[in-house]
Amino acid sequence: MSTTSHLSSRANSRPTGRSNGRSRSKTAAPTSAADDETICAIAESRGISPTVGLSFVNFSTSEVVVCQFPDTPTYARTCHKIKVFSPCEILYMSNAADSKLVSIVSENLEVDDYGILMTDIDRKYWSESSGHDYVQYLAFPDDLESLKLALRGNYLATCCFSAVMKYIELGLGKTFAAQTLRIRFEPSEGSMMIDLSTIASLELIQNLQNAKSRECLLGLLNETLTPMGARFLRNNVLQPSTDVDKIQKRQDALEELTTKEYMLSAIRAGTTTFREEEFSDWQ
Repeated sequence: MSTTSHLSSRANSRPTGRSNGRSRSKTAAPTSAADDETICAIAESRGISPTVGLSFVNFSTSEVVVCQFPDTPTYARTCHKIKVFSPCEILYMSNAADSKLVSIVSENLEVDDYGILMTDIDRKYWSESSGHDYVQYLAFPDDLESLKLALRGNYLATCCFSAVMKYIELGLGKTFAAQTLRIRFEPSEGSMMIDLSTIASLELIQNLQNAKSRECLLGLLNETLTPMGARFLRNNVLQPSTDVDKIQKRQDALEELTTKEYMLSAIRAGTTTFREEEFSDWQ
């Protein structure tokens, strides 16, 4: 099933917002995933233990990830999740400009150094009903029912998805054709959380001495052929699975590919064709 998105200009009014300018002074990772255009939206329900909603929309791969989880007052899980997906722009409600969440995200992710836009948009674009409408219209038919079930009760995640899609449509002048987005709800369970200082000190995705060098774990492992593959690898380096069944299935698949070279060659050849066809329709 194709995930190609067809973009068209829109003359509608833009959501009002402020941003810090788009100039990247550092390179995030030596991989094609770093070239992806991903926009993120964040929102929270405040309390002693805040609940945070997130949505990530990736232009390059036509993929969407939405999630919602309880976090600590330091927003460690939120910062980790944003680090995993490496967005070029982060959206938040205009009335949350001075919130602790926005302040901590900006500081911990070093948005100024890495040229990440922090953009506030009006509260009216964070609509649960609009989020469900976008899911109904844009999701793959085979994914729709499970998505509806996953999003039930996850108000913040749904609102974040609505905000990103409204911003893309009205602010960036782009639209997606019906049933062209691979949307998935990602629970917080089943994966390891690696704190940001450990990611940096272990050089998981970036060399400490030379940000453009491939001499880091991701750079040495990355032999992927597509943007989706590069991002999938990056996500698994930063957010390793703790699901034993999933790990064993991946090991079985790896064993089969390494012992059947003809199968591996055929898959790589087919993936190259897929890449050229799927990502040549951007306008």
